[in-house]
Amino acid sequence: MVWRRHAVALPLTVVLLVIAVSHSRRRGPERPRNLLLITLDTMRADRLPVYGFAGFDTPALDRIASDGIVFEEAFAAVPLTLPSHASLFTGIYPPRLAVRDNAGAPLSPEFTTLAESLRRHGLRTAAFVASAVLAPGRGLEQGFDLYSAGAAGRCPGIPTRRRAVDVVDEATTWLRDHDSEPFFTWIHLFDTHRPYDLPDEYKDRHFDPYVAAIQYEDAQIARLITHLESRDLLKRTIIVVAGDHGESLGDHGEEAHGIFLYQEVLRVPFLMRGPGVPVGRSTSLARLVDLTPTVLNLFGITVSGVDGVNLLGAEPHAAPEVYAESMYPLRFGWAPLRSLRADRYKFIDAPRAELYDLATDPGEERNVVKEHPTVAEAMRRRLRTFDPAGEPGTAATGQADKEVLDRIASLGYVGQRAASPPGGSNEQVDPKDRIAEFNRITLMQWQHGEQRRALCR
Repeated sequence: MVWRRHAVALPLTVVLLVIAVSHSRRRGPERPRNLLLITLDTMRADRLPVYGFAGFDTPALDRIASDGIVFEEAFAAVPLTLPSHASLFTGIYPPRLAVRDNAGAPLSPEFTTLAESLRRHGLRTAAFVASAVLAPGRGLEQGFDLYSAGAAGRCPGIPTRRRAVDVVDEATTWLRDHDSEPFFTWIHLFDTHRPYDLPDEYKDRHFDPYVAAIQYEDAQIARLITHLESRDLLKRTIIVVAGDHGESLGDHGEEAHGIFLYQEVLRVPFLMRGPGVPVGRSTSLARLVDLTPTVLNLFGITVSGVDGVNLLGAEPHAAPEVYAESMYPLRFGWAPLRSLRADRYKFIDAPRAELYDLATDPGEERNVVKEHPTVAEAMRRRLRTFDPAGEPGTAATGQADKEVLDRIASLGYVGQRAASPPGGSNEQVDPKDRIAEFNRITLMQWQHGEQRRALCR
């Protein structure tokens, strides 16, 4: 059979439809109207069902994951709230920002934040945070029309923490009044951070209070999704969910977080759904510094001079190295830690250096630094290029004012810098040798904070 092409006179309506479709295709993908960013404090990825954990459900997070993309291997740059959020909002690693721990210097106005970029793009901006670690004055308020850490309770000043329901209540009230215009809303939840403070109906929801806190936060995230649906905004809104850092939960001897740089405190959930976002799971390495350039690209905004990359770009980029640091040990007079992951290897620069082959040892249980000294030394040299101004074992962390130090102390964080070792010794103390001491100090800080909060209830 021979097919022949015949000239056919098309109706005018068909011609116009073809032109319209062609024009639509040339315009490219639909741009999002709004952004809802939810950061989950102290959330390790491997405790969520979407990352394979079993025994409980998180329907809201599961829905976001099924509608968008899950970055399976996403990592924070530091296991502390303020510096991690500073890197997330700027796309820049902590050494360049000079924001190194919770009690140090705030983010400088010289750096452009995600909120500043989106406000210039025409979005109304509002932030609702749950912890005094991120209170106004710490630098993250840059670019927000409204930045709320909660109202004062029975005690004066900003509350040290508040529950997810209070954060979401305030956020949905603001959205009802302002979501007729394009918006960027950031919501920070703190309920998985010890000491836990859960509503009565969740205290006995699960034998593990960390899991119960996850369930509680998921229920509040569901309220946000419901609000967007009720206002017919869900299909025009990018939703991003990311952990700021993980939690050791006793792994490697650390009860909480802040000191070590093992996977349990650096690997975080990172989910994204909305216009222009593909559906599926990505096994490529991702970092929180990639969040801002990725989101801005979806809004058609280009960014330069940052450490992060656009994870959804059409052009492939080199497999990223994953830098991380903890300057927090300096507060105790111990050596700071820096780590670098490249391909299968992860190197931790410490007085007793560590090298792990994550392909065969994902739990970082076998230090192979003696078996691969050349790899370790090459990674050590590369690692120091991320912080060229700081010699090994040193870093300037700055100092917050006394009010900030008092607030974060009740959450378990030490703010004062330890005195130099007696006799002027320059010997570096490896944090691995002092982790039990760190656990005791943190517990005492929590207990003192609970007593103070009890007086304000």
